[in-house]
Amino acid sequence: MALQPDEDHDVMVHHFRQLGAGPPTWTISLGDEILSERMTLESAIELARDIALMHSRPAWLLDETGYPLKPID
Repeated sequence: MALQPDEDHDVMVHHFRQLGAGPPTWTISLGDEILSERMTLESAIELARDIALMHSRPAWLLDETGYPLKPID
């Protein structure tokens, strides 16, 4: 059975675009707590992998294409 995302407990990388100004950013959260923001997807994924390893949780990506969440290996 494939692992299913748990947005309340897993590490999430969300694509975030500010209205009207600035480039898009990526937020990294663990459950409902936002831990950091990054300017590039690559740096967001790198940090998410570290956090996931530290907390023994899977990491997921919600990019500009929307759901479904994509696993971060």
